[in-house]
Parts: sequence; structure tokens; C-alpha cells
Amino acid sequence: MKMLVHVALLLGTVASPIAVHAAIEATSASYTLGINDEVQVSVFGGHPIDVKTRVKENGGITLPMLGEVQAAGQTANQLASNIAQKLKAGSYYVNPIVNVEITSFVSNSVTAFGSLQQPGLYPIDRPLTVAMVLARAGGTRNDAADYVILRRKGQPDRRVILDELANGSDEPLIAGDSIFVPAAPLLYVYGQVNKPGKIEIRSGMTLRQAIAEAGGPTLAGTQKRITLTRGPTTQKKVPLDTPVQAGDVYFVNEKLF
Repeated sequence: MKMLVHVALLLGTVASPIAVHAAIEATSASYTLGINDEVQVSVFGGHPIDVKTRVKENGGITLPMLGEVQAAGQTANQLASNIAQKLKAGSYYVNPIVNVEITSFVSNSVTAFGSLQQPGLYPIDRPLTVAMVLARAGGTRNDAADYVILRRKGQPDRRVILDELANGSDEPLIAGDSIFVPAAPLLYVYGQVNKPGKIEIRSGMTLRQAIAEAGGPTLAGTQKRITLTRGPTTQKKVPLDTPVQAGDVYFVNEKLF
């Protein structure tokens, strides 16, 4: 089964673009602002304000009339309420209507890229795991590998097998993490097999499994005489329990009568 459905197996369905958009909208309401996040502040009234600005290193944003307003540590709704109170307290507006929209999630987010339906930056608005981010990204594409690479600052890259996520061993994420979904590595099987050609490699795959993916040997073929070409080297009579590698070329020879 293609990797496109791995998230479907984990969460029941592959997320549609509409569902992903709705999830992002819901995220904006609960996301906590931090340094370098970008917000659009709109004030409706006698003197409309429409400002796009970033949260500065000190956690504040600068607005007309009010000057600096603390933004870090607040949600968009909390910041909007705070701005409205300050405008009213300063007698700038009688009953201001303030809207704050987060236009760029930077400070508390993870990056998902590679063979995904919707790669991008995903905000951490609640405890997130690898499976949850893959779901938000709409699932993997048909050409995806059966694993992802988790990259975390100060640590070596880690390989996370997607099948293991379904078994309950999901991986929690922290701000700054990135998830890379590579294309599935390939090997090639030719000769006396029923479906010769390229085979997508799954984690832990052996030659026996690769031959099965190729439809098994024909009536004229034998699994006892398989030749492997790996880079510049060639090996004859390869054992069926041999772990395969990307780029391997296997040739199933005919039986000797």
C-alpha cells in the first residue's frame, strides 16, 4: 500500500485541503505569539488602523497612538482584547473593534517538507507529534518512503518508521523541529520474474521480499541463482535473506536442467 494512506491508517482518513485549512484557522485561535511572529492588526472605528508587524525581540509590537504593546505570550484574541482596552483607556476610541490575525507562525512551529501533499510550516498550538503533523500536511505522496527523518537542533538526525507510529510509538515534537519525508529508495529486479522493473524499498526489506514484490520467479526462474550488482561489484548466488540497498540490481537466472 502506498505511503499516501499511512496517515489515513493512523487517523481514519487523508486530510482534505478544506480540512487542513480549517485546522490552521483553529490553530490561530490557540497559538501563543512569540518573537518574529507576524500579525495583522486591524482597528475599526472613526480612525481605522491596519498594521502588519512582527513581534520584536523584547516581545512587543509597535502600533499607532499606543506605541509599544506586549504581544509575546498572548493568543491573537488576547492581544486584540488588550489593544482594545488600551485604545479605550486612552480615549482614542469609544468602543473599538479590534481584530488580530497571525499572518506568519515562526517562533513556535515545526517544518514539514519533502514528499508530502502540503509541505510547510506548522504552528505548535498544542502538544504535537510526528503523526499529527503528517495529518495536517495532508499525508504523504505516492512516491514517499515508509519513514521520515526527524531533525532537531543539536542532535543527530533520527529515522522514524511510519508503521511504528500506528503501533503507538509516536514521536513528540518541539519548536524548531523539522520533518523530512524522502522519496522511497528504489532497487531493480530483472530476469526470470513475473513483474520485472523497479521496486520501492521498505524499511528492513530483504531480497526475498523484493522478489515477492516482483511477482516471484517464473516457471523457468530459480531463487537459487540470483545475481546482484551493487555499484562496481557483482555477486552471484545471493542469499534470499540479504538486506537490500538503494540502487541494487538483481537478476533472477534460469534454472539449470
